[in-house]
Amino acid sequence: HEWWGLNENIKENARRYAKLGYVALAVDLYDGNAATTRQEARKLAVNVSKNMPAAFKNLQNAVNYLRNQRNWVQSDALASIGWCFGGGWSYQMAKNNLGVKASVIYYGRFNPKDDLQKMRATIIGHFGENDRGIKVDNVREFQATLKTHNGNHEVYIYPNAGHAFANEGGSRYNKEAAELAWKRTNDFLKRYL
Repeated sequence: HEWWGLNENIKENARRYAKLGYVALAVDLYDGNAATTRQEARKLAVNVSKNMPAAFKNLQNAVNYLRNQRNWVQSDALASIGWCFGGGWSYQMAKNNLGVKASVIYYGRFNPKDDLQKMRATIIGHFGENDRGIKVDNVREFQATLKTHNGNHEVYIYPNAGHAFANEGGSRYNKEAAELAWKRTNDFLKRYL
């Protein structure tokens, strides 16, 4: 989920993937809380960063839960998808080899200098050219870093798009960029899952 929490927007995204035939599980890193103000969202996100082992455990439990749904889930074909705060966690799931085959990052935080030796997932990343929090130069460095690792990683920078460009209910929504990112993501998931 975004830094707002597991809100209706994220639940709707999970339903969209379920309608495509995927088993979709929306993981909650905020213990049932959701924010409506930037101050609340910041506080919730900081609380997660203060207890990273608990967040990793939550995500690993989600992967294990899905793997145990043998009637519905192909256990070797799991992906993580995240937006903003969740995009950063989708990256962490890939970087730390938490059991996903593919990782989708919508304008999530990363460090282009991270050690990716554990990573086994293939990444697709979507970033806005006008994002004030994630600089385009850093995205390009991340893109170059991924090219040095196994996998056909894809990183896209969307012109005239800022942070949260895919949040349909948000003030920064960019329909053209969001629809292209959605199509690219679906094509990516078909290839890797």
